Amino acid sequence: MDLVEGCLQLLIVYVVLKQALKLILKRNVSCCSAIDTLLKQERLSEGQKRRASRKFTSRVHVEDICQVLKAATEKPASGEIYNIVDDDPAAREEVFEYALELIEKRWPGNITTKPFPFLYESREESSLRGEKRVCNERMKDKLGVKLLYPSYKSGLQSIVENMDNRF
Repeated sequence: MDLVEGCLQLLIVYVVLKQALKLILKRNVSCCSAIDTLLKQERLSEGQKRRASRKFTSRVHVEDICQVLKAATEKPASGEIYNIVDDDPAAREEVFEYALELIEKRWPGNITTKPFPFLYESREESSLRGEKRVCNERMKDKLGVKLLYPSYKSGLQSIVENMDNRF
């Protein structure tokens, strides 16, 4: 890798990290997790409403994002694009159900209603949308990354274990 390629690669990583930090600082550390959404028990933002219409989604823990970015800076620039997602794309309903179970175990009785009716839609509405499950094999093979949180369950469990009492 020549100097120009190295500088360009570092610049790209810097821009990505800067944007990620802006989001994290703006919204708090667990800003994008199902746990955070359930604990807020607020009305959904427009972005959440759009995302709620998707049945399957891929997600990733912020620690795994950092791990991938570090690995990418340590490899020669290849020009390849990597999908940074966990190994377990799952239905939003399934993820929110599991998140609710974790919250109820840790803080029993604090969520009074089933807070995610937005996840339920008719079959007709659901079938109108294409669904995508994202593959992360290239990221793992080429960068040698072993995810710390390979599934939404391990990621959400980590978030709950590292939170202070939110009530």
